[in-house]
Amino acid sequence: MEPISPTQIRVEIKKFWDAFAGKSKSGFENLYSPTATVFSVDGRRSEPGRLMLVRREREFFGLQSSVGARLGEIVVQVLAPNLAVAAYPFHFSVIRSLANGRRVQVEVPFGRATQIFQQDEHGACRIIHEHLSSAEPVEPKELPADSSAVAR
Repeated sequence: MEPISPTQIRVEIKKFWDAFAGKSKSGFENLYSPTATVFSVDGRRSEPGRLMLVRREREFFGLQSSVGARLGEIVVQVLAPNLAVAAYPFHFSVIRSLANGRRVQVEVPFGRATQIFQQDEHGACRIIHEHLSSAEPVEPKELPADSSAVAR
């Protein structure tokens, strides 16, 4: 098996954002280790990856939700033959459906991501830890019930 490479990690990050924006539940889920820990942009504490997957599916993958992101330069540090960390800025735009049925729009113009990837015994890279944050506070804007915002 080839050791992990910066190019491979950049490909995995592209898959991550493509799966997120494309609302691909299986594609998104396959990017995470079963034991992953995650800090979400608006999270106050870490949560298990499995819990995050359920929450993101409910809030971001519904018909009335949409996700978009533009990434900045991705810096990758290879820590071991099977371990790497990536850090990069991003602009995040989302319409999310809340558990109470309301929808909100959120713009994160100065997002920051740190993702740690580990290569498994089959050569697949999985996120074992993720920390997404915003350089400045963001305020969700509640959308009217009859909003004409188009979900992607």
